[in-house]
Amino acid sequence: MKTFVLNMAFALILLPVHLCAQPVEYGKNGINYRIEACSDRIIRIRVSPHHANFGESLLERYSIINAKPLTSGVEINESSDDVRLSTGALTVTLDKNDCGICIEDASGAPITGKIIFHKAASDKCIRLASIINGRYASTPANRSGSIIGDDESASEDKNLEAEAGDPSGSSAISIGLKDNEKFYGGGSTSREHIQHRGEILRMWTTYQKTEIPIPFLMSSSGWGIYLNSTRKSFFDVACTEDNCLNIYHTGQEVDFFIMAGGDMPGVLKQYTGLTGSNYLLPKWAYGLCFGPNMKEDQWDILNDAVRFRECGVPCSVFWLEPQWMDKHYDFSTSKKWNYERFTPEYFFREKKWPKQYYPSLFIGRLNDLGYHLGLWICADYDLSIAEEDAIAQASGAALSGQEHWMNHLTTFIDMGAEGFKLDPARTINDHTGRNYYNGCGDDQMHNLNQVLLPKQLNQMYRKHTGKRGWFHYCAGWSGTQHWGASTSGDNGGGRTALFDQLNLGNSGFMNTSCDVMYVSEEQKMQSLHFGTFLPWMQINSWCSMFQPFYCNREDRNIYRDYIRLRYSLLPYIYSLAIEGVLTGMPIVRSMPLCFPEDRQVDDMWTQYMFGPSLCVGIFTDEIYLPEGEWIDAWNGETVKSRGEIFKRPYPRNKAGILMIRNGSIIPKTDPDSAAATDIFSRLTLEIHPCGKSSFTLYDCDEESYAYEQGLISSTVIDCNASSKSIDIVVHPVKGSFENMPPEKDYVFCVFLDHKPSKVLVNGRKTHWKLNGRAVEIEVKSHNTNEYLTVTIL
Repeated sequence: MKTFVLNMAFALILLPVHLCAQPVEYGKNGINYRIEACSDRIIRIRVSPHHANFGESLLERYSIINAKPLTSGVEINESSDDVRLSTGALTVTLDKNDCGICIEDASGAPITGKIIFHKAASDKCIRLASIINGRYASTPANRSGSIIGDDESASEDKNLEAEAGDPSGSSAISIGLKDNEKFYGGGSTSREHIQHRGEILRMWTTYQKTEIPIPFLMSSSGWGIYLNSTRKSFFDVACTEDNCLNIYHTGQEVDFFIMAGGDMPGVLKQYTGLTGSNYLLPKWAYGLCFGPNMKEDQWDILNDAVRFRECGVPCSVFWLEPQWMDKHYDFSTSKKWNYERFTPEYFFREKKWPKQYYPSLFIGRLNDLGYHLGLWICADYDLSIAEEDAIAQASGAALSGQEHWMNHLTTFIDMGAEGFKLDPARTINDHTGRNYYNGCGDDQMHNLNQVLLPKQLNQMYRKHTGKRGWFHYCAGWSGTQHWGASTSGDNGGGRTALFDQLNLGNSGFMNTSCDVMYVSEEQKMQSLHFGTFLPWMQINSWCSMFQPFYCNREDRNIYRDYIRLRYSLLPYIYSLAIEGVLTGMPIVRSMPLCFPEDRQVDDMWTQYMFGPSLCVGIFTDEIYLPEGEWIDAWNGETVKSRGEIFKRPYPRNKAGILMIRNGSIIPKTDPDSAAATDIFSRLTLEIHPCGKSSFTLYDCDEESYAYEQGLISSTVIDCNASSKSIDIVVHPVKGSFENMPPEKDYVFCVFLDHKPSKVLVNGRKTHWKLNGRAVEIEVKSHNTNEYLTVTIL
């Protein structure tokens, strides 16, 4: 690759030049800059006070991010005043006088304010370090001995000056901001706001404080910034200085990306393209995932499994907390089942190998009842060993000869486990003084461990089975979204968890959840309402008893109805999950992500959109409805809003507000067939006609990785409502996947305010029935490669 280098040590003034090469490298006063384009709308900027030889970052080395530069289509112009790099969509200008960097779009409009680098020991670094240490001195050290359940975790005193580190070894960048810009993202670093202008966000994984910090922000003006580092950093979002974003980094070099997405969904697509598209859980894992009480043995759990079915509550996954292990919180690679409490194999085979699956024993019987089994695990291991060995193996170099922690889990997969719950346990602890195999210290590995753990679990399971598994992690870092699902840690299912869902969704995370029902007794059903409308749903009894059949009669009925509602929505949810893989758009969508022009939703956190159609109110009987028409899902009432707050008391048999955006098309299925992991060969299309509307239904197979090769189907469904007729068109399917049904049964459930005079299917008069306000039209065995039209007159 040809390199364009300009060094101010030379007094030579060059004429403008045009090159199709990257990067721009520039040095002045001992500070070296490197600017390159990773796409026509993503710019990478690196600054070092030490050298001009910019190598790969740890996140690149371990294939967490994909930051390959463009090799063509880039124009470079240089004059005596500046150096310019243009991609056609963006122009980056480095001013030779102050080394400020400006980024403009194709029309010349600024994307960001001027970007300035501040070297170590500068006034800016010293001032920011003082503010940060004062603000975060009371944040507990990770090694506090307080991680729930880990009684042997060591404790460590807090160094009150350790937050910002030594400003003589740190650096900062500052970016000018517009008056009206709002900022979103940052992961689970704020549990007070989802709009972060006015806050300082701490990027360091800490138990029950910031389990999933993400060094990424996106602006309401349609650009984003991602700090490519695993060191501790702080994002001062116009908190200490008006109209200025300061990023303080506990390292003397900075490496960051500016993304110009046009709007916030566009920025999310660019960010997840850089750090990894979202993981797609197995289809069955989008149902209910239930964790029984950790004192239960196999007989209790099998009894639970039977009773779930008997009381009509669908459930797809049972997972076991640490009681499945012979040793409590076993971090080792020699762990084994507690054979006194569980029989995954015949007792006389406990010490025999290889291990295998036994259909007539505990796991097999769970499977017979329609459940998938997951296991709780924890690790405290040098994860750099496996990463470095993978690099060495690819290059033909010598391997470490040391064990890889994940490999021992294949034993339990062979016995029938289909996934794992990763507890942060000691992985999230500070390991001050640890020297890792790759030569790094904890200052670089602590945050990185939070993505290496789910990455290595994912890769091990995929290599061993070829399938997608059920696994999730309670901590994380940038890139974690690519390797598994996430939860908001040991923070319950209330207010804190709600902030986490919204902030993580604004940070590129799609598969988020929490410990549903871990709230006060008065809020348990409200938390269940919340959990029903999360990307994936888990109820973790742990030390409680959250089985539906232990609830009082009223709550038991609410429990059953909500879970059945969730299962009926699985075609909608799975379609949104595939869309999230393709676009980076979350399933839980904060109000500003969906209504960016509405200033009333800028920091709204008591509600969100569940996909494009459903507005969910959480822990409140009031809801803000953006301008337009909305339908109360519980009573069918249409509400016309000019952008107002409405008090909507919900019925006694519900636990929260649910509004449907008028014009919505919602694919649903029978909850009983969905619980049996049906392939959605029969769909109900719930349609609320309002002008022109459309929904694209995505689908793929249940648990393979074929979707990565494009084996996905998409079906566009249009509805056009006028004063004369309602015209619905199901377009021919595009794409395919293995075992995709060639035909589907459809039930069109169209909500009207009048009785139709005639209904036509493909131009022919057909039978229909009226069910309340809904006109129901059934079409059997429709060839999905053909158009299907329904006209209601």
